[in-house]
Order: sequence, then structure tokens, then C-alpha cells
Amino acid sequence: MKPVRLMLGAALLCAIAAPDPAHAAGYQIYEQGSAVLGMAGAGTASVNDASALFFNPAALTRVDRTRFYIGSSILSPAVSFAGMPAYPGYGVTEEMNSQHFPLPTFYLTHRTASKWAVGFGVNTTYGLGVDWKNPDTYTGRYIVTKAKLTTINSTLSLAYELNPQWSVAAGGNVLLANVELHNRVQAVVPGGGGAVTDVAKADLEGDRTPGYGWNAALSFVPGTQWKLGAAYRSKVVVHEDGHADFTQILTGNAGFDAAVAASLPPDQNVSTVLRFPATWSAGIAFLPATDWTVEADVNYVEWKLFSDLPLYFKTTPSANQTIEENYDNTVQVRVGAEHRLTAFTYRFGYYFDQGAAPPESVSPLLPDADRHGATLGLGMRFGANKQWALDAYDLALFVNKRSTEGINRDGYDGEYKTFINSIGVTAELRW
Repeated sequence: MKPVRLMLGAALLCAIAAPDPAHAAGYQIYEQGSAVLGMAGAGTASVNDASALFFNPAALTRVDRTRFYIGSSILSPAVSFAGMPAYPGYGVTEEMNSQHFPLPTFYLTHRTASKWAVGFGVNTTYGLGVDWKNPDTYTGRYIVTKAKLTTINSTLSLAYELNPQWSVAAGGNVLLANVELHNRVQAVVPGGGGAVTDVAKADLEGDRTPGYGWNAALSFVPGTQWKLGAAYRSKVVVHEDGHADFTQILTGNAGFDAAVAASLPPDQNVSTVLRFPATWSAGIAFLPATDWTVEADVNYVEWKLFSDLPLYFKTTPSANQTIEENYDNTVQVRVGAEHRLTAFTYRFGYYFDQGAAPPESVSPLLPDADRHGATLGLGMRFGANKQWALDAYDLALFVNKRSTEGINRDGYDGEYKTFINSIGVTAELRW
């Protein structure tokens, strides 16, 4: 029954670390502020609300007074798969169930009477999940039927204005990560000519384990028409603990079922290492008129950190293993503009984001690929002193078709098609 154990280890290992088609390459989420997202996330230089805590903390010195900022994005992915030889073969098609992921965001910032500013925030910077239809017959069920990665990120940053042109910032963050996985364990049927059948359900639930990181940023305003910014968010490494439960599926063959029962690992604790990459951001904004801002940003994400996935079984260490992932570092290019009118502000933008996963790592857990995003945004201020701001955006994300090129390491080859829509609304009060 050794094949049972090997299939199980590979499935659990992959699912612990990498669910879903998130909005940025890999499993990163960049949807952290509606005004900046209306400009396709191009805000490192020009961000002027409390979401500066994420996009460029150094800009907090240019965000006046106290700001209370709250909102959410809702991500809605649609994913399908078409099989190729050798397995599952041509003619096999699969789809994910419809899903909608709310991503709440909260920031509180304050600009002091001196040259200091401080910000605290809570958001979701990595995650999402997969949920494939018809889990009893889904051809990739030995890899995953349903999985979810959730994170809660809390950040505290302090900014200082060196002079009217230059500001700097630094801070730290705590990232809480949790994983959930459901999949099937398969084994070769005795005398079945190599056919396999489901022999168990495997369910994994992780603990909400913390990891720690830091950030630094720079903001430079040389004149009335130009703004420049740069920011760095460090990697976060989480040593995740969890528990694996195994429920046998009886086949009706008494001898086979007895052999499976004897070889299945017992319910036990498992652990792995989750790696969340560092991100470098740089932006330049041009104000051709007092009511227009145009910005271009480049983000560099160090996905090479996600080189492999170790898995450690507490009770049966003979099942321990490491799977190579070999992700590549990626570049995002984001371009956006906003036009400020008397009654409202409208925004638009485009971005391109490289996929991080090599073909052999593209799987039902993370069908990663290059993607193109187009955004529209709308904002307005209201209240007696214009102390309220309300912003909204809509993002259409077109993900390139991605083939495993016949070299998927789980032996599950085919082509993935993904489309994602995201909408978001945020409200900010300043006083």
C-alpha cells in the first residue's frame, strides 16, 4: 500500500501552501484600496488616502489629519480545465463552482502637528481557494477537491517628513495564515489492470499560525507636477501546523479494504513551511493639470522564495517529503489615471502581471498564468466639510490560457482557462 501514502503526501503538501487563482501572480492579493485600484493599482507615488499604509507608508505624511478607512473587495473567479494526454486525456472537461471571496480592509492613520505620521491597518494580502465541481467524479480529486488559504495581515508603520520634498517610513507586520484541504486518496485495484479507485477521504485543517515581516518606503515630491515613490514589503515565513484526518472509503472487496485500512496513516498532526514573497514597488506620477494625475508603477515580486514545499508527519515520519515548486520572480506593470471634477472623480487603468509558476507546477490548486487587468473607478466627497470620501472600482482580469505542457508533476495534464472579476467599495472619514 505504499502508493497510497505517496499520493496522500503529495496532495496534502501541495494544498497546504498554494490554493487558487489570486489577483496577482501566485497567490498574492493586491486589492487593498478602491481609489488606487480604480487606477489599476498604480498608487505608489500618488496615493493620497489612508490606503497609503499598504501602497506607500511614506506618503502618510501627505495624508492630513486623522483618517478612518474601511471597505471590501469581492473577488469572483471562473475557472475551467480541458484535459490532455496522458491523463486525464482529451475530451475531459472540468469546472470550479462559482465562488465569491470578500476581502475586508481597515486602516487608521494620523498626521501629527509635527512631521510624524502613523498608521495601523488590517487586510488580506494572500489567499483565496478552489472548489471543483462533482468531487466524487472530478478527475483531479486525488490532488484536491476543495481548498482554502486565508490570511489576516496587521501592519503598523511610522512615517517622517524630512523636508517638504522627502518623506520616509518603516514598520512591521504580523501575518496569520490558515489552510484547509479536502481531497481523495487513491490506490491501485488488485487485479484491475492498473486501474485506481478512491480508498479514503483526506481532510486537513491548519492552525492560524503567525509570521512576521517589515516594510520601508520613500516618497519624493520635487515640484507641483511630479511625485515619486518606492516601497518594500519583506518576505514572511510561516511554520504552519495542522491536523490531518483520514476516512476510509470501502470498496466492497474485503481483502483489499483490510489492506487499505492497515496502510492508511492514522489521524495525526502535520506541519509545513509557508513562504510569502517580498515585493519591491516603484512609481512615478505626473500631474499635467491640477485636476489630472497619471501614474506608472513597476512591482518586482520575489517568488523564487517559493522553491519547494516540505511536509512533516508527526506520527508517521516515513511519509515526510519535499516537492519542488521552483517559482520564478515576476514583474507587474501598472498604469492608471484619475480626473478630478467638481462633483466626482473618475479613474481608469491597465496592468500586466507575469505568472510565477513553471509548467510542471501548474495544477488544480494554482493554475497560475500571465494576466491582464482593466479597471474603472469612481469617487466622490460629501459632508458639510467634505470629510467623507466614497470610492468604488471594478476590475476585469483576463488570465492567459495556461497549459501544463505534458509535464505536470502530479501527472494531471491539460489547459486551464480563468477569468476573474473584482468589485470594491471603501469609505473614509477624516477629521
